Amino acid sequence: MTQVLISGLAFHQQSGRPTDLTVSLGPDSYGEEKLAGACTACGKWNGAVAQRFERSNVRCETDFYREWRRKMWERSVYDSVFHLLGAVRNEPTTVAQVAQYYGEEVSELLWEMASLLRGWKAITMLYGFEERLFGFAEARGGKERCTLDIDPNMYPYVWGSSVFLESKSFVEYLQYAQIEKGLLQGVQLPNRTDADYSSKMRQGVLRADGVV
Repeated sequence: MTQVLISGLAFHQQSGRPTDLTVSLGPDSYGEEKLAGACTACGKWNGAVAQRFERSNVRCETDFYREWRRKMWERSVYDSVFHLLGAVRNEPTTVAQVAQYYGEEVSELLWEMASLLRGWKAITMLYGFEERLFGFAEARGGKERCTLDIDPNMYPYVWGSSVFLESKSFVEYLQYAQIEKGLLQGVQLPNRTDADYSSKMRQGVLRADGVV
């Protein structure tokens, strides 16, 4: 199946023409350019999709499904974490400001999400994901105000992921946003105890006959 991640793309308000938002983070140790936020396609017609994007001067990478899936989740983590941490502030906050002033909180959640994805989805985030997310936020998030004011029907596709809700810290931010800030009205948040967030992996030494 051909699938497209439309990440680094925006449309001009007047002309309607697409604009490439891909951010260059400079060369890596091999001298190759490091990019953040590039669109990507996978599947049978990924090359045709990439050509159409590139005809409009929009960068679009082509990947096998495994790499595409990693990039899709990377973008999902970006949208959920940065907006959530910015929306709970007392003053209007942009995505760029979250990256600049709340970096420690962001990093903690990013690495927690990376760990959850590895344990629950068998997905390992691509090397340098933290640098890419911060770089994209700082470069392209200056005019993007953080908000949780969305249609409740869209909540499961952004903040309500079953993976993200396994993070105690993430759920606490959601609960704070709903209870203290009046956001996410109409959304049913999980009500869990600390024990519900413990590892689901069986503890101890497992013998060949299945007995611990």
